[in-house]
Amino acid sequence: MELTDYRALLIDCDAALFDRDSGIWTALQPLLEGHPDVPGREEVLAEYDRVVRALYPRFSELGFSGLLCFAHRQLAERLGLKANWEEGMSFARAVCDWPLYEDAPGAMLYLRKFYRLLVYGDRDSADREGLCERLGILSEDFLSPTSKPLEDRAWLLTNDLDPKDILLVCGLSAEVPVAGGLCLIQRGGTELDPSSPADFHINSMADLVAQHQRSLRR
Repeated sequence: MELTDYRALLIDCDAALFDRDSGIWTALQPLLEGHPDVPGREEVLAEYDRVVRALYPRFSELGFSGLLCFAHRQLAERLGLKANWEEGMSFARAVCDWPLYEDAPGAMLYLRKFYRLLVYGDRDSADREGLCERLGILSEDFLSPTSKPLEDRAWLLTNDLDPKDILLVCGLSAEVPVAGGLCLIQRGGTELDPSSPADFHINSMADLVAQHQRSLRR
């Protein structure tokens, strides 16, 4: 299929739209500053990801802010640093300030002319209104990953969509959908792997816009 054959995009907000790593790194600075022996950015972020993966089975219990708060505390312990719960909550609330990638707003503005834009990600309900405002989408178009819309027949019927109408835009770590199209985004200059099961490969949302424009000219 061509990009122009899809009616909706289902976009992973943290892989494609929000610069999650920069947001986390900035929010960690109060914990890390003044400690010259702390590892560098990539090592700290890799350790943070390991902590989050270990905590994720408790997501339904903790919620997104709770998970971030516990992750902050456990990361501090692994790095031999001290952190209190108030600092952990401040870290968790900083998710509202995670920056968008520079190309994301313009890409969303262009793509909404051709698709229904659906975005998914882990966020607390209290944070979703502000997130949707930043992305320029309706609140009902921000979805939880646990809802699995491509497998939810009731949701698909209500929204007059079929899985084949939807292109999932996500990172390499995402679960491959059983239906619909797959567009893998690999930001940061990572070499694209043509052997992956994706229908399309992009290195940015701007690249997706460029590929769509080429499809229009065919």
